[in-house]
Amino acid sequence: MSNPNNNKHFNDEALRINRTLKKENDALKLEIKSLWTDLSELEKQLADYKSEPKVGQWQDYEDDEYADKGMSRSDFIDKEYT
Repeated sequence: MSNPNNNKHFNDEALRINRTLKKENDALKLEIKSLWTDLSELEKQLADYKSEPKVGQWQDYEDDEYADKGMSRSDFIDKEYT
């Protein structure tokens, strides 16, 4: 026979753990979005730098893999992390 108090305790503990994990997950999503924003800004700066060729400057670089797939980084983040 099961003890209702034990079931309630385990249920409450599971809910507490789930709330904690959700908070941590939400914080990680915000951090990932922030990092993508920083990366996008750095890529813009790099593109501006590369748009003015200099003697001996490296010219060959890869295209944005997300643009090739017809999606933005925020599309990727929304799809993968939400």
